[in-house]
Amino acid sequence: MNYLYLHGFASSPKSSKAVFLQDKFANLGLTLNVPDLNLDNFTEATLTKQLDFLQSEYGNSPLVVIGSSLGGYLALQMATANLNVQKLILLAPAFKFSECLAKDYGLEAIAAWKATGSREIYHYGLNQPISLNYEFFTDAQSYLDKSLDRELPILIIHGANDTVVPVSLSQDFVANYPFTTLEIVESDHSLGDVVNLIWQRTTEFLGL
Repeated sequence: MNYLYLHGFASSPKSSKAVFLQDKFANLGLTLNVPDLNLDNFTEATLTKQLDFLQSEYGNSPLVVIGSSLGGYLALQMATANLNVQKLILLAPAFKFSECLAKDYGLEAIAAWKATGSREIYHYGLNQPISLNYEFFTDAQSYLDKSLDRELPILIIHGANDTVVPVSLSQDFVANYPFTTLEIVESDHSLGDVVNLIWQRTTEFLGL
């Protein structure tokens, strides 16, 4: 079995949860692959490019995917398209990502993004603002209607105090996919203060 961790939007493989979980897997003699979803050019990144890369690099063998925020949404899209994905662990998954992005930025900002073709996004992995093309947003919109049509074991951990991605989105998902387990924790979107609980639930869910 291969293990894959997908970091969030405007983040990197050096995010705190990625490093924490990679170390925990290593302590068990296992490799947790943490690819850079910026693909060496954040400005021109799209979900489609990220998913094509993930399929090419990791999609041809049995796989467990852990995803944080947008990484969780990407993990779900991987599972929708690839039967090799056998389990998902989603951490504050950014369901309905483009809708959340539009709500967060506001209609005027989205219109300005479209008009100029790009906008500055603060990149947490690089600690600086980076330009992102409007194609990223339009490409993300194309995934709204895609849904999972198989009974895949899924564990979701979501913070009750998440102001970035409402926990209600995970609750709505579970209502439609009863083979999913949702644990709501007292934390925010980062889940940084519950990493030990995340690891405990990961070992239990995967039987490590």
